[in-house]
Amino acid sequence: MAEVFAVVCAWCNRIVAAAPAGNLVTHTICPDCIARTMVPPGREPEPHASRSAPLPPDYFGDAFKQ
Repeated sequence: MAEVFAVVCAWCNRIVAAAPAGNLVTHTICPDCIARTMVPPGREPEPHASRSAPLPPDYFGDAFKQ
């Protein structure tokens, strides 16, 4: 039986594909985030209506502490 993963955007944390609670998570880039990165030169990006939740203060642990 295939395992079901939750899929989350690695850039904005939007849930791309939900899975039952307790399942593993994998990451992708959502269509809105990829669209913002693929804007042709000289053109303004479309406004991004993020549905993501803010990251908790300790999300990155000690990675950025000096």
